Amino acid sequence: MVLALLVGPLLVLLLQLSLRRGTLAAFAGALGIWISDLSLAAATHFGLGGLNTVADSVYLTKVIGAVGGAILLVVAIVTWFRKPIDLDEEREMPSHSGLLSAFAQGFAINTFNPFTISFWSFFSITQIHDPGVTNEAALAVYAGLIITIILTDVVKVLSARKLRAFLTPKMMVRAQRFGALTLGLFGVVLAVRVWLG
Repeated sequence: MVLALLVGPLLVLLLQLSLRRGTLAAFAGALGIWISDLSLAAATHFGLGGLNTVADSVYLTKVIGAVGGAILLVVAIVTWFRKPIDLDEEREMPSHSGLLSAFAQGFAINTFNPFTISFWSFFSITQIHDPGVTNEAALAVYAGLIITIILTDVVKVLSARKLRAFLTPKMMVRAQRFGALTLGLFGVVLAVRVWLG
């Protein structure tokens, strides 16, 4: 629950997508996050030996951190300069390319985050492999984690939708700029941590 409720770049992304492009786009972004988490959980569980060797590489961590930081900075810059949405304007359904873009943002930000890879590796070693948990029990534990992440992300997206009723145009500009600054800060911190940490 603590992991799922942490305030990080993914929460900011889901809020931004929901407010700017609508609930469907936010769910597309969340789907990208969920697919990324499922992929990383499977990779750490089934390929732990090889993945640990690769994950322990200082250069790989730095590359992933740099790419993740760059993605966050690009999203932050685009968000900062983008024209704020008109809350009174009727929004159209997102296009297929818009949904794919939201999915790719969620997937990329989650995948190129060294914290996500470290979390799944650490969890798999300490909670599944070291205690010798059976495959059936491991599947249940992973399923519980993924379902918790999905449910909390759904709450985040639907909560953002409710925020629209309370936002004035001036507040919307501030929220957009705050989201951009937050994403940019996460990007800088991520890059600094992997290169100087």
